[in-house]
Amino acid sequence: MFSAIFYAQKGPFHALVPVLGSISVKEVLAAEANYHKLLRAYWYENNFLTFNWWFLVALSIIPAIIWWIMIEKTKLIENTAFGLFYGVTAILLDSIGSNAMVWTYQVRLSPYLNPQIYPYDVGVVIIPFMLVYQKFGCSFKKFLIASGLLSVFLAFIAEPFMVFIGIYKEFTWKHIYSFPIYWSLGLMCWAIIKKFKSYAK
Repeated sequence: MFSAIFYAQKGPFHALVPVLGSISVKEVLAAEANYHKLLRAYWYENNFLTFNWWFLVALSIIPAIIWWIMIEKTKLIENTAFGLFYGVTAILLDSIGSNAMVWTYQVRLSPYLNPQIYPYDVGVVIIPFMLVYQKFGCSFKKFLIASGLLSVFLAFIAEPFMVFIGIYKEFTWKHIYSFPIYWSLGLMCWAIIKKFKSYAK
């Protein structure tokens, strides 16, 4: 598999550079199959039924129950639409970051679940943003402040806590990078929903 790879030197660093067209789809699929086999073994030995695994189970259930209790049923469609816009974008970015090895998750709910930390994305990020939108979404200024405070909590309290308990691990990422992303996504989704509502008038 690696016979067609040569070394290229750039300054003091050495990097493996693949020869164009030297790797077949069959080799990629074999490597992927081996990766998933190893991942399943790791998950079963190090994740399944541990405290952190149960913590992720709780994150998958409890916030959803709280959301259903607190949500104003008359605004269910609007709030759900906001959550879907935020959620799709957040989960997409999480998948990109995980696959690019910018960060990783050492504990997973399931080895088959992608993104790796779906319970955190939904329970800690998306649902709180939906509740903030429900309470403060009628005013841009109020939503700007409330979503900013929530973004501070997520970037500088929630993420470090996930690192502390061993679920989340950063490689080249830093918590401060997350803050403007959380905030700007919230504002973007607010603007999209308000624009959609204007079409219905």
